[in-house]
Amino acid sequence: MKLSDVSDAKLLILIKNRNELAFNRLYDRYWRRLFSYTLNILNDKGLAEDVVHDIFTNIWIKRESLDITSFENYLFVSAKNKSISLFRKVQFTELDEDILTNLSYTPEIDNIINGRDLKYTIENAVKDLPSRCRDIFYMSRYDDYSNAEIADYFKISQRTVENQLYLALKHLRAVINKTINILLFLSFFK
Repeated sequence: MKLSDVSDAKLLILIKNRNELAFNRLYDRYWRRLFSYTLNILNDKGLAEDVVHDIFTNIWIKRESLDITSFENYLFVSAKNKSISLFRKVQFTELDEDILTNLSYTPEIDNIINGRDLKYTIENAVKDLPSRCRDIFYMSRYDDYSNAEIADYFKISQRTVENQLYLALKHLRAVINKTINILLFLSFFK
């Protein structure tokens, strides 16, 4: 039986049984159209590649629990939703290289948080990041790689590197702000 002649529904059944050839066949069948569709929404090749990659990765990871009646509809609805979500996150944002250094607090807060506590908070927050995002953050902030070098290393676009750094810094800022709020709250009860 040639997989090129097999319907999407039958390929999905094979995928649920860990058949990588069936997965590759569905990927080959749809990735170009899905990429073009996503690129039209995002207008960024690197982001479109990431969205398509994420969709197919999630399909493989969740293969045993998937309940898809129309694979083509599932792909394009997923692409639309992921693209719109990503577009909203990055549409009006530019990577701010100095987010952490530009965080300004009152002297009272600066006295509450010393360098050791802040370093510990950041290290723990970085551990919570997805692995690729964490690797990109480490390469950028600790190993002094440029965005172009990181993009080349991971074979992704510089824009994707910038977006990953933006998301990492946004996460760090949220964790730091939460920590500060907790410390301020606790300082009132000393």
